[in-house]
Amino acid sequence: MKVEVNGNIINIKSPIITISDVEQIIDILHSKENEAKIILNINSFSLPSSIIGELIKLTDKNVDIAINVKDETLYELLEALKLKQKFKIRKV
Repeated sequence: MKVEVNGNIINIKSPIITISDVEQIIDILHSKENEAKIILNINSFSLPSSIIGELIKLTDKNVDIAINVKDETLYELLEALKLKQKFKIRKV
């Protein structure tokens, strides 16, 4: 998995496939939990539930989450899960 971090912006540039990929993303999110806002740019067709859970925990800690999704299927899934407004999701 390719991931880049620039300040509060996390760019996920390839699919999240393995458990170690998920752990890497969760570790990055934990390192950013003191940020007022985190922006995720996701160029993947999937977003594992454990990462969604961590994002929900961050919003519970008053961290503003914005997610830019490239894949239509992932966008529709997050919309179906009623997360579009919670995470300020937009299709790019």
